[in-house]
Amino acid sequence: MKPYQLRTVGDRAVSIEFPNEINPEINLRLQALAKIITADKITGIRAVIPAYHTLLVTFSAMVTTPDSLKSRLDQIIADQLAAPLPSKRTLIIPVCYEEPFAPDLADVADYAGISVDEVIQRHTNQSYLIYFLGFLPGFAYMASVDKKIAMPRLSKPRVKIPAGSVGIAGIQTGFYPVTSPGGWRLIGKTPLTLYQPENPEPFYHAGDEIKFEAIDKETFAAIQRADKLGHYHVKVVNENA
Repeated sequence: MKPYQLRTVGDRAVSIEFPNEINPEINLRLQALAKIITADKITGIRAVIPAYHTLLVTFSAMVTTPDSLKSRLDQIIADQLAAPLPSKRTLIIPVCYEEPFAPDLADVADYAGISVDEVIQRHTNQSYLIYFLGFLPGFAYMASVDKKIAMPRLSKPRVKIPAGSVGIAGIQTGFYPVTSPGGWRLIGKTPLTLYQPENPEPFYHAGDEIKFEAIDKETFAAIQRADKLGHYHVKVVNENA
C-alpha cells in the first residue's frame, strides 16, 4: 500500500497527501518533491504549494488532465521515496526573551509549571524545521516545540504584533516577519529584519532548520543596528546542504 494518496481537487488541482501529522520526514519528502516537480517542468503545471503533510499541484485544464498528471506524479514520488532524505541547513536566529519583547513568557511558564528561564532553555535547546511559509509574507511555520511549553493560542488574538516577534502556538513556533494581528503566545523578539517588500524572498526557506539563540537587550540593539546597515550575517550550519 502506498504511503500517500493522489486526490483530485476541483478541476484544476491534484493533492499529494501523506498521513495527517506534523512529521519532519514527511515534510522533507514533500519539500524535495516540490523542487523536483518544479524542475521537471511538467506541461500545464501552474503552481506547487506545500503544507505540513500535503502538496497541492495546480494545473491548466486546457493543457493536461488529472489522470495524466497523477500518472507522472506517481513516477516522481516513487523515485523520491527511494532516495535518501535531503540534508538540511540550520540557521541561528538571535532572540531577546526579555520585556517588553516577551508579553506572554510568564504565562507560558505558569502554564508549564516551570520557571521563565526554563521556558527559554527549552525553546532554545532544539532546532525547528520550517515546514512551510504562509499566513503572511515570510511567516515560517516551525515545529515541534517541547510539549511542556506547547501552550495553545490566545483566545482573543492581538490586533497588532510587532515585526520580529517570536511566538508559540501549540507545538508550533514561528516569528512574525511583518507587523500584523495574531494569536500566538509571544515569548521574545529577534532584532533581524525578516521581510522586505523590495526583496520579498526571505533568507530562510521551507526545509531549513531554525535554532534560536538567547541574547540580552544590549546585544539585541547592537545586532539590530548592524542588521539595518547590512553588516550582520546570520550564522549557518551545514551551509552546503
